[in-house]
Order: sequence, then structure tokens, then C-alpha cells
Amino acid sequence: MIHKVTILYFIVCNMNIIIVGGGTAGWMTATTLLSEFPNKKITLVESPNISNIGVGESTVAGGQSGFQGIANWLNLVGINDLDFMPHCDSIYKLSIAFKDWYRKDSGTFHYPFGQPRVLPNIGLDDWYFKKIFFPQASPTSDYANNFFPGMVLVNQNKSLFTDSFNSNSDHSELNEINDEVQLHSRYSYQFDATKFGIWLKDNYCNKFSNFTHILGEVEKASLDDNGIKYLILDDGRRLKADLFIDCTGFKSLLLKEFDVPFIHIDNYLTNNLAWATKIPYKDPETQIVNYTNCTAIDNGWVWEIPLWSRMGAGYVFSDEFVTKGHALCEFKAELQKKGYEDVEELDYHLISMRCGIHSKLWVKNTCAIGLSAGFIEPLQSNGLHCTYQFLFNLCRILERDHVSEWDRKEFTTKCHDDYYGFAATVVTNYALSHRDDSKYWREIQNKKWPEELFSPNCNDLSGKFHQAYRDRQFNNQFNSYSPVHILAAGMNWNPTDVHSIKYGGGNLDIMKKIAFIHAMKLEERQKNWKNQIKDFPSPYQYLKKNIHES
Repeated sequence: MIHKVTILYFIVCNMNIIIVGGGTAGWMTATTLLSEFPNKKITLVESPNISNIGVGESTVAGGQSGFQGIANWLNLVGINDLDFMPHCDSIYKLSIAFKDWYRKDSGTFHYPFGQPRVLPNIGLDDWYFKKIFFPQASPTSDYANNFFPGMVLVNQNKSLFTDSFNSNSDHSELNEINDEVQLHSRYSYQFDATKFGIWLKDNYCNKFSNFTHILGEVEKASLDDNGIKYLILDDGRRLKADLFIDCTGFKSLLLKEFDVPFIHIDNYLTNNLAWATKIPYKDPETQIVNYTNCTAIDNGWVWEIPLWSRMGAGYVFSDEFVTKGHALCEFKAELQKKGYEDVEELDYHLISMRCGIHSKLWVKNTCAIGLSAGFIEPLQSNGLHCTYQFLFNLCRILERDHVSEWDRKEFTTKCHDDYYGFAATVVTNYALSHRDDSKYWREIQNKKWPEELFSPNCNDLSGKFHQAYRDRQFNNQFNSYSPVHILAAGMNWNPTDVHSIKYGGGNLDIMKKIAFIHAMKLEERQKNWKNQIKDFPSPYQYLKKNIHES
């Protein structure tokens, strides 16, 4: 008897790849494949009828426990930031600020980029000893200020870059002692995501002879045993490919053809909507700051993303606790509280969010990148992170001479690992909060967190959260930096305390004296950092002179 055998692998050397969907994810995918695989034929099919809101995109930097940032992707594809920044309303970003997350009116703590700078014999634990023995002198902001030199730039509203120092300079002559701030501060970008996609199309993708851009609506996908046989466009054209990449956003137009289950994470994160708007500057000199601001309010949180020409702002919330109309009123009230004028004259757009990830991200000859694969929520500026990290994972798979079911599973597993790792950090912001000033926050206080959060299963969000939970249990272990340490400092979830010191047999009097000496050294270093940047321009001044009006 002869059995029919379905071939579920394909050769990738001269592969024909079709990307469905434009937007940032689609154009970043095209850029990546054109950069890394010049022998493949790349086609991007984009609907001419989809409008983009362009609320602003905030990105994150790499360098934290193997964590990769947007600069890693730019380096992969060989794009110079000075090329795209003038065309995308872009500015540099050094940190993320969290206001009133621990309690209402509890103040602001920062999540700066890069690795902490420790002194000889003075590690990250010394800040906690300072907090224990000198609590009045150790606000939550003190942790970041002590160990991250970039924070002096944030606090003084100074630019990391100067006329003699920019992101593409040869920094070999910098002095470790006198230039520590510039040497060891890390940065990412804030830009208009719509303009960034257009720039990639016009200035990168369209220059390749093996690239084709098609405007058209995908009306139907014809399937066979190997996956999608061809796509049918609204004008009747049929498009065939070896690999189809779904970049159609929350619709997941291609992946849904395979009935792939979607794993919702609403048992961890309940927000599902966001109001967004664009705010003109009154005083860009002071309003353009080098960080994203995230303010917790009654039923969610408000973002502020400064771009070159305007401020992008939004309110992330759940309609389980507040109506869309009332949420808009809350948003406007918060903007007025922050000093913005004419809020009634602004245009507001409602954005629906689908939070979760598909159980499979590569099925037969179709894979998903960007929102079509999964989304967490906007906190921690994670939107593009899953796009470029998933693209890196895709490149590693396509580098092999063919794609098998093992490769598809490996892609999904690695992408899930990246996704859940970032999601665990986002969840921690909510889980550690002690706000109880509204039903929304009281529900979070009393949330019945899944029991698996506290079990060592590392294959999903529970496992990632468990890792953070276990890190906290091992007192005074600061050998490797984790974002959890920043959240611990801001949310009073410290890995050590006076009870742990006494329980461990520590001499409080001696440790208090040592903490005082170390605190003086750390404060002296802060003064040195401040002196290093006293003549630096403001972010606005540097951007105006060197990027946007040069």
C-alpha cells in the first residue's frame, strides 16, 4: 500500500516570503529579512484602507541580564539612528518613571536603562542597608540615583549627548573617572511609530531589487496540507509563497485560518482599552524630557511620551471597572491636573487591546510577528520589544537550510519565553501595589493570583513570576541585576530588612556604621556625576541643534 506523505518542511535558501500587513511590525519584518537574507524574495502586502493613529511609540534599551533593546535591532539591520530620527519625531530616552504606583501620592521612582554602577565593596545591597538604618534619607528614588549615572541627566533635564559626544562617535578617549555618566548611561528612543514605518519603507525596503510592495486587501486564504496555498486579493490576484508572515495586528488574519488557541492573560492583567491623544507643546524646552512617565490613577494609568513636535498621552484602563465615557473624563481631568491646557479641544481615540499570546506562533508555512502574535499591555514600553525580539528568533531559524516542525516549535518556545519574561515584569507593577483608593486597585489588592505563580514551572508567565519571587527570597543576593530590583525599590518589596539582618546574626550597630560610610561615598559619587554634566545642554537644545533643525 502506498501512503500519501505530506511534506511539512521547506527549503529556505531561495525562499519566497510574503508579509501581510504594513505598520511598524510589517515594515520592521521586511527590513529585517532584506538585511539578513538578500537572496530571498520579499513581498509586503498592505491594505490601502487602514488608518494609523500614531500616538507615539516608546522603546526600551538593552543591557540588563541579557535583555535586548531597540538598539540591538538597529545594529542588526545596520541603521544609524541619526538617519531616521529627524524623520520620525524622535528623541532619546534614558528611563521610565512610575508615579503613585505603590500608594496614591507615594511619589515617583525610575527604571533607568543599563547596568548599575557599583563601587568597590559597595554593592546594591548597601542601598537597602541605608534604607533600613536611615529611612528618612532614602526615598524610593534614591536607589536609581545611587547606582545609575544616567539618573543625574534625568534629574537635571540634561542630554546624554553633547556636540563632542553622540551615539555614533568614537568614545575611546573618554576618561573613566571624569566621563562616567556618558560612558555608562544607556538609552533608547521615542518616536512616531507610523512615521518610522514609512521611513523604513521609503529609505530602506524600496531600495532592494528583491522587494515588492503591493497595495491590496487580502480577501481569502486558500489552504492545503502544507498551510496557505495562496492568498486571494480584492482585485482577484493570487499570491503564492513558501512562507507567509502575519503582521495584521490584533486581527491575526492569517494565523486565525489555523484555529490556533489564544492564551489570554486577563487573569493577570485586566486592562483592555486605552484612550490616546496628541498634545501640542507650550514649552518644549521643559516638556521634552528624556524619559516616559507612567502615572497610576483611579482606574488604570496614564502615559506621557514626549516626541520632538508634541506629547503623546494615553489612559490605559479596564471597562470592567469604568465606562469608556467616564474613563475619558478621568483622562481629561488628569491631563488638566498635569498642567495641560485646552484638553477639551484635543482629539481622542479609543484603542482596544487584546492581551495574551497565541499558543503556536508558527503553523505549517505561516508565522506571526507583532500584535498578531501577542501583546502584553503598554506598560514598560514593551510594544515593539516582542516585534524585534521575535524577528531575531525568526532569523536564527531561517539561517538553517530548511524549516521543520522542530524549528517551528523552537520558534514558538523562544518567543513565548521572551514574551512571558517581559510580561512578568509588567505584572509585578500591579502585584506589588498597595493602592486601595478605588475598586480597581482594591480588586488588584485582593486578586486571587493563580496558585501556579508560586510554583517553579518556568514555561509560562507563572514560571517567570516565580523566578522574581524566588529572587526576593534569597536575602542580599545582588550578583546579577534584574528589573525586579528596580521595582522592589519603588514598591517596598525589598530583598532584605532589619528582621532578616537580626535573624541572620548581624550586628546592627556595626552594620549601621558601615551603611553610613557607604552612604557618604555614594552621595559623593552623585555629586561628582552632577559636576560632570553641569555644562551639558538640555534634551531640547541638543536635539534642536544636532538632529531636528541642523
